[in-house]
Amino acid sequence: MKKFVLGIAATTCLVVTGCGAVPSGQGPSAANAVTGQQSTAGNSATSLSNNSTDANAASTPANSAPVSDTLQPYTGFQGQGLTVSVPQGWISSTASGGDYKAVTFSNPSNPKEQVRVLYSTCVGCYMTSTGKPDPTQVIGEKNASNVQVSGAGGMVADYDFRIAASPYQGTGQVQLSTNQSGYAEVDVVVSPQNQNLRDAIMKSFHYAS
Repeated sequence: MKKFVLGIAATTCLVVTGCGAVPSGQGPSAANAVTGQQSTAGNSATSLSNNSTDANAASTPANSAPVSDTLQPYTGFQGQGLTVSVPQGWISSTASGGDYKAVTFSNPSNPKEQVRVLYSTCVGCYMTSTGKPDPTQVIGEKNASNVQVSGAGGMVADYDFRIAASPYQGTGQVQLSTNQSGYAEVDVVVSPQNQNLRDAIMKSFHYAS
């Protein structure tokens, strides 16, 4: 799963997992791997596009149970105002850096199906040189396409992406804080049979800053 990462406001970054500021001279947050931007090992390790999966892995049929029976709220980021529902029974793994934390959920029956949720306090990462927030600057999937910016003040970016050695297309969204406290991202890659599951996850994603 493609995993789940400057501006004049970089010094406003808060602490998530241990580091309260972006080091001098650092580009985008460690959680980012946007095409054409400098990325760090932290982001490369967490974006779904950089997580390799077995190209020969068998794809299993989608769960026939209703979506409401297969999702559960993830509470790991509630303290940061981020809410999202993830598939029950999927295996989670966590990666973190000075200003971000990312949790990836993988389907044990089909590892090509993944959901990545990321939270970062890096404000400077999404600020343009003119001091304007731009969510496209912190899209963690480097092969993003069909990028669309929306929301009041253009604080939300929706996009699609592809993962090497995977037949599935991914869908993602970045939401910026309205009070310059950080941003959140969700990336979902599922089989065509599980598009309703994907839509339900995306609908559940909300960052109240």
